[in-house]
Amino acid sequence: MNAMKSLTSKANLPNGNTLALLLSLSFALFAAACGGGGTTPTPPPPTGGFSVTNLKGQYAFSMSGEDGSTGSFFARVGSFSADGNGNITGGIEDVNINGVAETFAFSQSTYTVNADGRGILNLINGTGQLSFSITMISPTQGVIAETDLNATASGTFVLQDSTTFNAGAFNGNYVFDFSGLDANGAPDSLVGQLQANGSGGLAGMLDENDGAVLSGPQSMVSSAYQVDSTNGPTTGRGALTFTANGVVHNYVFYTVNGSRLRMMETTSSGALTVGDATVQSSVPTTNATFNGSFVFLATGSSTGGAITRIGRFTAGGNGALSNVFANTNDAGLVAQVPKGSLTATTYAIDSNFPGSGRGTVTFTDSSLGTYSFIFYLSSASGGVIQDVSKNQVADGTLQLQTGGPFSLGSLAGDYAANFTGVSSNSSNNSTGEEDYVGHLNFASSSAGGNVSGAVDFSEFSSNQGAFFNIVVSGNGLTVGGDGTTSSGTRNALQLKLNATPSSTLNFVAYLVNSQTMVVAGTDTNRTISGTITLQAP
Repeated sequence: MNAMKSLTSKANLPNGNTLALLLSLSFALFAAACGGGGTTPTPPPPTGGFSVTNLKGQYAFSMSGEDGSTGSFFARVGSFSADGNGNITGGIEDVNINGVAETFAFSQSTYTVNADGRGILNLINGTGQLSFSITMISPTQGVIAETDLNATASGTFVLQDSTTFNAGAFNGNYVFDFSGLDANGAPDSLVGQLQANGSGGLAGMLDENDGAVLSGPQSMVSSAYQVDSTNGPTTGRGALTFTANGVVHNYVFYTVNGSRLRMMETTSSGALTVGDATVQSSVPTTNATFNGSFVFLATGSSTGGAITRIGRFTAGGNGALSNVFANTNDAGLVAQVPKGSLTATTYAIDSNFPGSGRGTVTFTDSSLGTYSFIFYLSSASGGVIQDVSKNQVADGTLQLQTGGPFSLGSLAGDYAANFTGVSSNSSNNSTGEEDYVGHLNFASSSAGGNVSGAVDFSEFSSNQGAFFNIVVSGNGLTVGGDGTTSSGTRNALQLKLNATPSSTLNFVAYLVNSQTMVVAGTDTNRTISGTITLQAP
């Protein structure tokens, strides 16, 4: 995703974005990017249980990144229909580049899916052909990255339920997380609750972190939604508006089902945020009902540039936190929490707004300072989280950790991976976004390295720009039983990319369960994070 400068002031922030990541093009990463002469190894024939028949039905997609022609933040959301035989039979998308939104229909297009779930999705609209690399997680969902050099972006696609393409299906309370830019180009994060009545009525509340200026919790006013009378019945498309803190926000949405909407801002002022709304169910209303170990990943922008915040804590049911671990990467400045001593390790479910799912988490490291977060729960198993620490704008996910103790044996299998970040090429002094999707296999033994696979990625700092079928190898994954630490150190994931020249991505890995892990880069020469999810053909 593309970028933004430091938060020294809102006025000096140029265009940028988040897909869970507000990244900066202004800081030096001093990394040698892939690209150049030589021979790139060819991956072995893919193995697995996927084929073109697994991509069948209507899918809602959402992604954001860096536009190739303008260098601006952009996002796209929409719907495409796959026939299970390699053909895209139609669909529609909304694209917002630098705050200017347009709508395009898809004509007859094509796609491929290999046995390992990797493939190519070609979508043709009025601007020409767009090409995306995809990796299937299951027949109902996958990860996607634009790799046609027109732009670099990544995101996800999810199977839609066409029986919910009506106003009545959007009914109940929903947690949302939208992030991107405000109308002045400052990084903006909005998290909160939408209350839909099933007939176009809308209310709610939110917390906003706009250029590190906090406001909230605040109520939404002048709120409403409607299904697109032309495209809504066939694609799930609709429109939603609300006003908060005196600012009008207009969104286009695509319904996945009654539990999830994919949304992108189309406000004429030039603001652009993008994200999902997910239905709430039995959210904790007291400190006593919020308990267990939780993993979080928040990404965004700080005074130094791009940031990642990844960690784990245990909520004891009494407002106190224990087992607090975290890793941070502030524009290449890597730190591990705790570095010093930890104090003020607390959480609180907000009793002023019962049923909202709103709460706070705070902990202070004597060497690194205070970390403060706001969260909105979709259930007792997690929700969305917003970093409100000093000079931070970041947001992401909060998930209950289950299934431990963990081991390489319990994690062995095939996974779909999606990473996004920023890299810089020291040879051409260029910095840009990078987006990866691919297939990884973890073996049950660490002997000789326990990871293999292949990835496609765009890297706008490189001379080549896009890379396909890049073989992945390396020492792989080390795992501790608690999903966070291994022999007193953090879980580690090393991926060697056998391009020309080769490069290595080093991550810290936090396990959510035996099917999902979130990762964040620990290299001082890049800022990157993502998800790795077990495949189920």
